[in-house]
Amino acid sequence: MKFKSFAVMSSVFVSSLAMGAAFAAGPSQAAQLAAAKPGAQSSHKSSGNWMRDQVVLRQMQMMIRHTGRPMTAAEIDRALNTRIVGGTTATASDNPFQVALLNKSVASNYDAQFCGGTLVKANVVVTAAHCVYGTSASQLQVLTGTRSLASGGTRRNVSSIAIHSSYNNNTLDYDVAVLTLSSSATGIPLASLASADPAAGTNLLVTGWGNTSATGSSYPTALRKATVPLIATSTCNGSSVYNGAITARMICAGYLAGGVDSCQGDSGGPLTRSSTLTGIVSWGQGCAQRNKPGVYTRVSNSSVNSFIRARAGL
Repeated sequence: MKFKSFAVMSSVFVSSLAMGAAFAAGPSQAAQLAAAKPGAQSSHKSSGNWMRDQVVLRQMQMMIRHTGRPMTAAEIDRALNTRIVGGTTATASDNPFQVALLNKSVASNYDAQFCGGTLVKANVVVTAAHCVYGTSASQLQVLTGTRSLASGGTRRNVSSIAIHSSYNNNTLDYDVAVLTLSSSATGIPLASLASADPAAGTNLLVTGWGNTSATGSSYPTALRKATVPLIATSTCNGSSVYNGAITARMICAGYLAGGVDSCQGDSGGPLTRSSTLTGIVSWGQGCAQRNKPGVYTRVSNSSVNSFIRARAGL
């Protein structure tokens, strides 16, 4: 869950990601490659899923924008090889409306998953715009009704994608999209939409599929969860945190000391209070890093909220 665009880089490359052919199917990413110190090598290998690689690339550009310098190989590995950090296995009652966004051309759910989403209606999913930007509905499927990428659930086709008209792919402002499914996922609890935010310090729940290691690769198939407190926007916009980058369409949640966070692969997934969708996993600098909490699309924002309601028919 981490990124933004960058203005200037001294060394542009993704030596570890074989994305050239993959990006031919998506939007041009020629100027959106991760930077590192000359000669630095990352141990990360291409996932074989161009949608996942594209999300990772956007996450890396967000990190570069906020660090204001090229990334080291160690920073690249931390960005590429982590998702929910410091969490535990989710139970059946933890965000039961969580779904997985899949690359339709990849047969394995585990390999196909690249983002998360939230069922707000039996045939409507809310996710992050950056997850589906430049992607057509025919290239996507949504996995519903399972806590595991190894078994169970139903892969459903997507009939349409709606991205907020004000979405900015450089700053990730208005980072929200609504997917309409070709079939209804009946019998699954639905999330409601937040109309207001709880007080700073309130604990919220974030879920997603991802690595249990902050420094290596250990990807479970089971859905993970983490509890993170809401952080006041004034704090998150502080000079030592995100220095004014948090807009009215964003909220922050996590620990300034680091250690618990969501990350890529979790993008688009739910941040909730009970069954109320409060945020959508959007971006951040690194994962579980000190003074760099997770940033989420603010569902209570009037423009975000009205867009979801209009597109979902709520």
